[in-house]
Amino acid sequence: MKQIIAYIRPAVLERVTEALRAIDGLTGMSVMETRGFGQGKGASCRELDDTEITYFCKKVRIELMVSDVIVWEVVDTIQQRAWTGERGEGKIYVLTVEEAVRIRTNERGEVAV
Repeated sequence: MKQIIAYIRPAVLERVTEALRAIDGLTGMSVMETRGFGQGKGASCRELDDTEITYFCKKVRIELMVSDVIVWEVVDTIQQRAWTGERGEGKIYVLTVEEAVRIRTNERGEVAV
């Protein structure tokens, strides 16, 4: 079982979500609004607020728990649908998950996802 964490631009969230929903075996995903900077140090993301200049770019963080069988299909889908050809498109991380537990039923492992 793997955890996929992807940071993408908010503008591409809808098309990434639609493509992910079409993948058989995908049980769900979480989405969070976030801000940060990468190698560009946020230089192209400066926003003038009434009182301060921020150097953090708006991003969306997607988290998915997936079986080993579909992990690369999910990663490829996110990469293809989030691609714009410009700097700052984001990153995808794949981590190994040791265990999952469904609180209500106490199911464990991939069936809990």
